[in-house]
Amino acid sequence: MSIRKNDVVDYFDNRRICSGLVLEVDDRRVRILSEQGKETKLSPNRILTGGTDPDFPIPGTRDEQVGRLKAIAAAREEIKSHIELDEVWEVVGQEMTEIPVEDLAELVFGSKPDLNCLAALLRAISEDRIYFRIRPNKIDVNPPDRVEQARIQRERDAERMEFLAASSEFLRHVKMNGEVTVSGAPEGFIPMLEEAALHGKDWITFKRVREVFSNAGVGSNVDPFAVLVKLGLWSEDENVRLRAEKVPVEFGAEAQECALEVAEKSPPPAATRMTEGEIISVDSVFTRDVDDALSLSYEGEDLLVGIHITDVSHFVEHNSALDAAARERATSLYLPDLTIPMLPRVLSEQAASLAVGEIRPAISMMVRLGSDLKRKDFSIFSSVIRVSERLSYEEADERIRDPETKEAKLFSVAHALREGRVAAGALIFRDPELMVRVEEDGGIEVSIRDRETPAQILVSEMMILANSLFALFLKEHGLPGIFRIQPPPSERIDLGDEYDPVASYRCRKTLVRSDIGVDPGPHSTLGLNAYATATSPLRRYPDLLLQRQVKSFLERGTPLLDRDELEKILIETSYPLERAVLLERERQRYFLLKYLQQRKDQEFKAIVLQRFSKFHLVQITDLAFKAPLNTPNGLSLNPYDQALIRIEKVNPREDKLSLSLVKLL
Repeated sequence: MSIRKNDVVDYFDNRRICSGLVLEVDDRRVRILSEQGKETKLSPNRILTGGTDPDFPIPGTRDEQVGRLKAIAAAREEIKSHIELDEVWEVVGQEMTEIPVEDLAELVFGSKPDLNCLAALLRAISEDRIYFRIRPNKIDVNPPDRVEQARIQRERDAERMEFLAASSEFLRHVKMNGEVTVSGAPEGFIPMLEEAALHGKDWITFKRVREVFSNAGVGSNVDPFAVLVKLGLWSEDENVRLRAEKVPVEFGAEAQECALEVAEKSPPPAATRMTEGEIISVDSVFTRDVDDALSLSYEGEDLLVGIHITDVSHFVEHNSALDAAARERATSLYLPDLTIPMLPRVLSEQAASLAVGEIRPAISMMVRLGSDLKRKDFSIFSSVIRVSERLSYEEADERIRDPETKEAKLFSVAHALREGRVAAGALIFRDPELMVRVEEDGGIEVSIRDRETPAQILVSEMMILANSLFALFLKEHGLPGIFRIQPPPSERIDLGDEYDPVASYRCRKTLVRSDIGVDPGPHSTLGLNAYATATSPLRRYPDLLLQRQVKSFLERGTPLLDRDELEKILIETSYPLERAVLLERERQRYFLLKYLQQRKDQEFKAIVLQRFSKFHLVQITDLAFKAPLNTPNGLSLNPYDQALIRIEKVNPREDKLSLSLVKLL
């Protein structure tokens, strides 16, 4: 295209087409006067059309020239608005891949076009970008597949812009008017907010949410969580992780129906009846799913310690709908504000729970001990039991104080068992347990449970004994099972006879991660040659699996599952089991931080556990809770140093806690 001085041209200004007057031409640049009244230099490649305008006021004033350029641009825009490129493409799209500009213009306008018509056509093609593409001296005709893709993309872009506008308007109303209802939200807006809130700022959907917030002009703080709370869809304590992981909270209809049906099953007739003796359960007052109980009897000078585990396999048939639901969960979840059972409550808290006075199927283990409290032998068998009494830990402690009670004798057995494990290398961690519960009125109750009370030791040692003997039973009969294995620690640290938070912290750092598998192996922390988990079948799927293995062998002489089948299920349940630990830990921490938020500026005693390069790790004494402490520059503390600390800043939802040092003690 030949460009001359005083030509009127159309040119690209970024992605927009403007009109201008050529003031000067050299080899590389063209100086023009734009329709905005500014002079600019540009490459000839940016010029689309050019030619003379007989009505242009060349000798006129600058204002007259700019006015004429605006009139030309307006005329071309008017012509452009009447061009239907889709109709033109339908004529040439199937036959041609390119066409001269003039020929296409003549096809559009029906006669040889003037400069304004030609420029209007190029403007239309440039803005449309679906049917044609501008090339030097010609027009490419887009093929049908590309046109179809472009049409679809345009529709999507239009829908996106419509969604953005509607969402932004709705968000403005939400921010300014508390009475906005969810029904007024554009379709897809609420799921978009939920997805962004669940997966965080690195998730692709968050970009769209940020765009809506920006377009709505409601501030720079992009917080989809807060919007969902304001709309009443989420609570301010919404368990985001639980939602993000899609943890099943309710049971499906088929599993519920199955649970209701099997809850009516009668105990197995061939099982040994043990409904007349004294059998007790010891649990927290808050426990609703009781799966273990204890008994004590004498046979000559020998003691018979009975450990009775509810027979969940009697109710939950392998590979049933109920079993599939339990396997999907893999474990019960005990959160401060919510309990999600592995099995429907009609079983976990009723028909299969060892309630006082109710006849229940069980797997019983009878352990014979001599007068020296050494084990002579043991037996495992299917039974039918009736728990005669339920004790809280506090009530059991009262009984143990009386040396004449059966509880006191059971405790002496538990103490001897612990001493034996310690002699075999067991580590006894005496850390208190942090308990966080949310009351019905929303209040947060935080307490410390001493895990070294006689009753706690009694129950713990009896369950460890039962699990170790289940492991021995499997091992002796060559049965694949669920075994926990733990190598020795990297360093041996003496924990002493009293609770030492620093020694306990150091010792835990030396532990090697335990593993779970179908083959037995030593468990160093427990001081045992083999260890399985079978005492919590109501709340842990691996325990239910092991119970099935044992019961199948007792009844038929063969395990229910072979090694490969067992390994497959273990792999399947490994993630939900690990996820449960994370969910429980995070939720407890959230409510603990919320509890501390209500005590901002309060002072607490703490002990230094370890010094790091930029902070000190301390344990808040009254809460048995570990947290980083920033100290003034140059102040270096040592393990065992005591300090008074203050809660400075807390943000539970962002998992942030800031402590400051008040003084050393």
